Amino acid sequence: MKGKMYVALMAATMVASCAQDGPMVMCQVDSLVKVLSSDSAWVESADTVHVARGENALFQFVLTSSEQIDSLQAEVERLSLGKTTCGWVHDVVSNTAPQGCDDMLSTPDNTYPDPIIDDDLETLDTLGHKTLWVDVNIPRDAEAGLYKGKVSVTGWKDGKKMVTKKPLYIQVYPVTLPEEQGLKMVNHHGPVTLMNDGEPVKGSSERYLELFQKVAEMAGEYGQNCWVMHERPQLLLNEDSTDFVLDFTWFDRVLEMLQQHGNLKYFCNGYMGGRPSDLDWNAASKFNASYVKDKQIVNESMDYTDPRLRTYIERYYSQVEKHFREKGWLNICYQHIADEPALKGTESQKSWTAVAGMVKEMAPGLRTIDACSEIVENQDVSVVILGDNIATMPPVPEGCERWMYTCCGPQGNFANRFVQQPLIKTRILHWINYRYNECGYLHWGLTRWDICKDPMHDVTPDGHDWPGGDCYIMYPGHEKVYPSIRLCAMRDGVRDYDLLKMVEAKSPEKAMELCQSVIQGPDKYNTDVKHFNEVRRQMLEFLSSQD
Repeated sequence: MKGKMYVALMAATMVASCAQDGPMVMCQVDSLVKVLSSDSAWVESADTVHVARGENALFQFVLTSSEQIDSLQAEVERLSLGKTTCGWVHDVVSNTAPQGCDDMLSTPDNTYPDPIIDDDLETLDTLGHKTLWVDVNIPRDAEAGLYKGKVSVTGWKDGKKMVTKKPLYIQVYPVTLPEEQGLKMVNHHGPVTLMNDGEPVKGSSERYLELFQKVAEMAGEYGQNCWVMHERPQLLLNEDSTDFVLDFTWFDRVLEMLQQHGNLKYFCNGYMGGRPSDLDWNAASKFNASYVKDKQIVNESMDYTDPRLRTYIERYYSQVEKHFREKGWLNICYQHIADEPALKGTESQKSWTAVAGMVKEMAPGLRTIDACSEIVENQDVSVVILGDNIATMPPVPEGCERWMYTCCGPQGNFANRFVQQPLIKTRILHWINYRYNECGYLHWGLTRWDICKDPMHDVTPDGHDWPGGDCYIMYPGHEKVYPSIRLCAMRDGVRDYDLLKMVEAKSPEKAMELCQSVIQGPDKYNTDVKHFNEVRRQMLEFLSSQD
């Protein structure tokens, strides 16, 4: 296990190279190495961080002390670059581990590092350690060169101020990421109740929009550029009460907020239906439909063979298509049908294919999308789960796309976002995107805090055996959200995808050679952190060369 490998190395050598001023000792540890609660020594990694313009440079420092130090605060000094944030990495409990994972991390108390807390003072006692996370945003107009700064940590002991400092170095290359990222990224969001001190928030209220904007701002900053629109147009009776018309007022407000604050470049229109039971994944989906009866709007769940469903789709989605076209949104929209249709020949896939066909007939401007195990008929965007078959998928039909998704699976040695996996496995998810020519990534859990009993402290899903961390990758605070080290790894993996695309523009062979040195197969990777950093440096050197 990677976490244990670092514990086993020579503590005396490491301490000698760490910054010390008074009782506090500070060591720099590579930001792709998870510092576990059970660790007692660390590899000093005082390497320069190599980045392109438009990326982020990450630093991780571990503090220990021979005496208790209170009210710890941190800041970065004398670094003439962009916005810099400092936060303390907290541990969370995970009682459900991924199965069959050779490099799974393990601790005696089932705690693992993840949330980054930037608004609290910390106490450093003599029996443990504190992990400091420093995130430096590199401006797109930064001059290339070597930048030096200092991270300074202050605290108090019996009324006396304690300070320790350590230099940090950033090498900025003359390489600039594109204005817009190439990878399409969507994570599904959930209720904002916990941001409101546990008080329910109506989904169509100003308070909801205020809190959801906080989620959107952080997710957009970390690479999400596609959003699921859970909002639905309001159904209203027409003038003579014989049919319904759609009112898009609230839908438009939410989408425009996401464009302004959430980096929205694409969106997925909400699901039309779903499985009638989680117990039978092969069963036909049921679909929500509305019609007017006795001058009232009636909502009903229908079989895909019900002729009234076809009438509803024609009336409803023709209006949706018309509105999106008028707003200029049709070319950035995808239409969900029903989540995860099962394999060919099942009623699940038959129902999906039939309804998707109706949508393509009645509203041909809407592109269909859903997570699935294989490429499905009438699907414009196939979102296939990461698995062995990802390497043998047939070419994408002209005009279509293929994305990748992960969720509570795959497990084993596949890359994913679980808290008990090495952090590099979250980073390289988007190298897998590049390796297998998938232009998007989907995950169901951005902020599904409602599935855990104590989301800030325990990521174990309540009533499910899903691995810890599957449900969300951001954490709820009072009227705010906190990032996680997994969210940082995901963001940086998205930037790696862009760098690989830039290398490809100069030499497709070089890009694939570099990618394959990390991604050797669907579940076979070189996860050595030093090797990974060297490959990244080679990419930057290659892009900087005039040859």
